[in-house]
Amino acid sequence: MANEEKEKLKKKRISEYNRIFKELSQEKKKLIKKSIEQAVHMEMQLDDLQIELEKVGFVEEYCNGNNQFGKKESTESKAYNTLMKNYISIIKVLLGELPQSKNEDDDEEFKKFLMDRVKR
Repeated sequence: MANEEKEKLKKKRISEYNRIFKELSQEKKKLIKKSIEQAVHMEMQLDDLQIELEKVGFVEEYCNGNNQFGKKESTESKAYNTLMKNYISIIKVLLGELPQSKNEDDDEEFKKFLMDRVKR
């Protein structure tokens, strides 16, 4: 994906998050702004890593200096798993900022948004 396309997608995703959190006070919006941007950035990195994983797989062969061969988890797999854990953490933080008084419909909208993200 070209950089211009990525930037458009990034802006679109940020506006989707902002729409979900539109009911928050301006102070809270300022506080979570960076978390939203980071979550979107992580989503894009996860997409890139997923494409790379499809090419190289989750396991790679290695050879150390003593001519010992074996298999280990691929570098891409480790990076993907670590990034996914961090992404899940930031999403939990953002979910915690949703107002408790919001209708369940709004919560469902965010859950649908996340599920659409996972299905890609």
